[in-house]
Amino acid sequence: MKRLGLFLLLITGALCAADVPASTPAPASKAEFVYPDFSQCYEKNRHSIVSFGSTRAIAISEKQAVAYSKEKPSVPYVRFDYYSNLYLFDSPKPLVPVKLKPTSELKLGEWLVSMTDNSLIAVNASKIGNSVNELFEFGGVGEVSTLVGGLCCEMYGLGIGDKFFIGSEALKLFIEGKTASFQELGVRVVDGNESVIVDFVDSNVKEAKLKMGDVITRLNGKSVKNVAEFADALRGLKDLSKVSAQLQRNNAWMEENLLAPKPLPKKEEVKKKVPIPEVKKESYLQSKGFKFDTNLRIKEIARGSFAEQSGLKVGDRLMQVEQLPIERVTEADAYLAKNRNREVSLLFDRDDFQFFVTLTR
Repeated sequence: MKRLGLFLLLITGALCAADVPASTPAPASKAEFVYPDFSQCYEKNRHSIVSFGSTRAIAISEKQAVAYSKEKPSVPYVRFDYYSNLYLFDSPKPLVPVKLKPTSELKLGEWLVSMTDNSLIAVNASKIGNSVNELFEFGGVGEVSTLVGGLCCEMYGLGIGDKFFIGSEALKLFIEGKTASFQELGVRVVDGNESVIVDFVDSNVKEAKLKMGDVITRLNGKSVKNVAEFADALRGLKDLSKVSAQLQRNNAWMEENLLAPKPLPKKEEVKKKVPIPEVKKESYLQSKGFKFDTNLRIKEIARGSFAEQSGLKVGDRLMQVEQLPIERVTEADAYLAKNRNREVSLLFDRDDFQFFVTLTR
């Protein structure tokens, strides 16, 4: 048994990168279990784990890094996908990239490592996704934005917390701009053959009319051959319910609006209400003893008020406040409301004789 175990270990080392030598496990009894040693992978890849603000990311080229975050980063980013919560960052400094490994090579039960720049845990692959839309799982609990890799020290995917990770194929499509989510449409599309294909529909967007598998070739008659052209065609369009897509659905060609028009609000039956007497708020001029008619003539002066003490009489007409000609009392009150803690001049007319009254606000 020991010879067989050593033989299998040598085969695993030969399949991995040449710079990752296989280590010979210490002899163990049948009751003991030895976890795989990922320390060399940690030393090799920890410099690929970088931070953009408070967001941890994984370098996938010398200029770019990818991250998973449910919170918007505090620093600028190149691309964001609302469905997968993936962010792509440009780095002003050269990065040390990690190599992406196809998940098609991942086997159920295979040993994996979920690592950050200062920690790592060994886990098993417990569920393998059948498409780029499916999450992968491992037996353990990982952190957010972790490098999930195998014994060959290459990256199978990006950890998103708990026991899940996004596979390398989905990461590659996002990084290369060959997939994008459009929250206003409730869909995600990927590059097709001279077209874009809907590969996700958000059930929370009730107005969405596109369906999974739709192959879109035109928007409002404009050809769209890839995700970038689809995004460009959408820019500047305000009412998406009036934008039509020429597409293939279930082997039949058709034209479909991107969104259903929003339903008109139902008219509610107006119930008769018992009128409540309106309590009018006293204006500032009224508080000073003025009461005007529609022609801005004083029709009543309160006894002992500022208006009476200023020598004003019934029939005097308000002409202007400061340099502002007045046609309605509300205009005077609005001006006075904006000018406080100073003296304001009111121009009145009495039988073609004009005079000022100074009002302290």
